[in-house]
Amino acid sequence: MRQEAPHARGGGFAVPENRRKDEVLPLVEALRRHIDRLEQGQMRLDRGRSRGTAWTTGLAGIDAHLPAQGLARAGLHDVTPRTYGDMPAAMGFALALAVRRLADPAERRPLLWCRLARSEREYGRLYGHGLERLGLPRRRFVTVTLDKPAALLWTMEEALKSGALALVIGEAEPAQAGLTATRRLMLAAQAGKSSGILIFARAEAAASVSHTRWLAGAAQSRSPPQDAAAPGLPAWTVELTRARGGRPGAWDLEWQHAPHRFALVSGLRGGALHPWTDQAAPFAATAGPALRA
Repeated sequence: MRQEAPHARGGGFAVPENRRKDEVLPLVEALRRHIDRLEQGQMRLDRGRSRGTAWTTGLAGIDAHLPAQGLARAGLHDVTPRTYGDMPAAMGFALALAVRRLADPAERRPLLWCRLARSEREYGRLYGHGLERLGLPRRRFVTVTLDKPAALLWTMEEALKSGALALVIGEAEPAQAGLTATRRLMLAAQAGKSSGILIFARAEAAASVSHTRWLAGAAQSRSPPQDAAAPGLPAWTVELTRARGGRPGAWDLEWQHAPHRFALVSGLRGGALHPWTDQAAPFAATAGPALRA
């Protein structure tokens, strides 16, 4: 009677019992490094084929945490609110990233924003003048409202796969947008050479295959110097929790809609020799650190 090998039982693969843990860990780490090299090679190849400019935040301190080619132009990204009340802030940050993507002179395709009816009832409809104020012209985006989460994911997949859109934004529940759903969205984005941004409606850890994962929360904006009672620029506390080929980080940001760029909210901007300082901005002293991690 033939005896089965320990690693062949059950039709799966298992580490033999006599293999020590200190022997397995180096193998796992080597495999991770190999996968990272493969992903970096594929991203460089995709960048070489693309005629557009790199999709970045425009801040050297944040872009240093991204892969060498910046955000994946033909891939999937997701933004999650830090708390329940931060959903509008997460939507605003996702929109700012989208505006950076559309600012590419070689990109003439519009944007599609997919929303759920219940999300629209809870947070309100998109306001065209407000979106234009943030830097998104009304002629460059289309919105669609759907009743079921499955219909929203299907619409996003078909829109990404069509290649007719530069970017597709969708608001989804973490329970519906798991590994399988996000994998389909990523493949559709690659097929259509489009970008996808998922905005999760709840601050829950959801498994996904997104190239980057962001955590966004509302921050107190600074009033303009000439009027202390006037509202300031949109501001967020942003954390990059995952980036393929990059590294995590956290920042305090504000959005300048006219030049379509982010700016760091730091203690000293423009005159400090700090790697995360906004060197392009005029010299100004502000309260609060820019880098928290």
